[in-house]
Amino acid sequence: MESWEELFAALEAFDEEQAEQKRKGLNDFNLLSSVLSVNDEVRLHTRFIYALLNPKGKHYQGTRFLELFLEAIGRQDWLDPTSVTVLKEHCPDGQGDQIDLWITDGKRQIVVENKLNAQDQPRQVARYLEVINATDPAQADETLFIYLTKNRQAPSAFGLGGLTVCHRTSRLLNTSSQPVAHYQNLSYRKNTQQDSIHTWLESCVNAVDRQSHIAWALQDYQAVVERATKEYVSKVKTLQEVLNEGIAEGKRHHEQAIQLVRELPTIHASWLEQALTANLEELFEPFVGNGDMTRIGPENVELLSPFVHIAFQDNAASLLYAPRFNFFRPGNGTRNRGAFYRLETGPYAKQAVLMLFYGSKMLHVGCLLAKHTDLSADALIPDLKLLEPKAPLASKIFPRILTYPEPLEYQGIIHLADFSNSPQRRILNQLLTILGCADGTTASEGNAI
Repeated sequence: MESWEELFAALEAFDEEQAEQKRKGLNDFNLLSSVLSVNDEVRLHTRFIYALLNPKGKHYQGTRFLELFLEAIGRQDWLDPTSVTVLKEHCPDGQGDQIDLWITDGKRQIVVENKLNAQDQPRQVARYLEVINATDPAQADETLFIYLTKNRQAPSAFGLGGLTVCHRTSRLLNTSSQPVAHYQNLSYRKNTQQDSIHTWLESCVNAVDRQSHIAWALQDYQAVVERATKEYVSKVKTLQEVLNEGIAEGKRHHEQAIQLVRELPTIHASWLEQALTANLEELFEPFVGNGDMTRIGPENVELLSPFVHIAFQDNAASLLYAPRFNFFRPGNGTRNRGAFYRLETGPYAKQAVLMLFYGSKMLHVGCLLAKHTDLSADALIPDLKLLEPKAPLASKIFPRILTYPEPLEYQGIIHLADFSNSPQRRILNQLLTILGCADGTTASEGNAI
């Protein structure tokens, strides 16, 4: 049976390999998806496809990409490329119906309906054919309707508006079962039994210099389509690959990972519990023993009242940590709990409270100040990089708070696992010195955990 050490060794090797790949420049950056959503049908997909198909486009490839498109869908001789017109979001009657892509050579025409995610509109297919005068069965061979989707087999009856799709003949039929247009499905998906847009995109890439800007743009768009269909594979090694490799080799890595996920909340709850109780008690014990500090608990919770918002002054006990309120406790975890120690000596006696506190997301370490305490935050912030949060912590709970925050479920809990070397411990030590409760020697020596 594989040991846990083997799993962690595999994870460490994965982390190193991934970091090395990133150092070498491998990445998943995509210019198009950084500007627009990968699911933006109109502004991204329709317009990018149009830009390629348009012979007058600034790719300066003339009809090359259009010809490759016709080849990819098996319609090489459908149009005369030398006299073709390509329009996007075309409204033939100048009123309501906008055809996503309309391609014509003056005799034949192609209608491309782009349905990446959107649902069919009422009688959409029928209306489009009507508006381009493609309802006469005698002209059925002059129109091709392409339905471009992720995985739909045909437009819905709602969208067909009385028409039907005959998959045997690849025709759109009217209510009299007469053909009015050719019909073809085209898929955004790469792994599909239908004709795929990737076949065309790849042929376009192969038709140009692979180092050209056009090739880069095409490959960027291919990646966007893969993201939209959830077929994208990261260029940087992923944790999923590590688990897949382990399964292929007969290892228990996946089973162990599931066990780890199940037990992590309990482990994290233990680390948080230890930090808020035993670790702080050991850190502050010499000062509490000497009368320099007072630990605030249920028995003296009134000491916290001057430091909290008016809404909590009669209920300050609700802010005190107890094991049953642990953030990571399965099903019962809660927020806005912490441990508090009031200073009893020095220039800020009874005017400052050191605290370790968590809200709904963040772990906070720092100090609370009484309302009229004469202490400039600027005196502390340069050294400790403490913040004065605006909301909701300061506006609803602690009117005057200086805090160093970390996401509790990430850096925060990782640091609390080794509290003696944590930034939280270091900040509390420095605050003891800055606020005059202890000198540097007292704060840094004799309290190692």
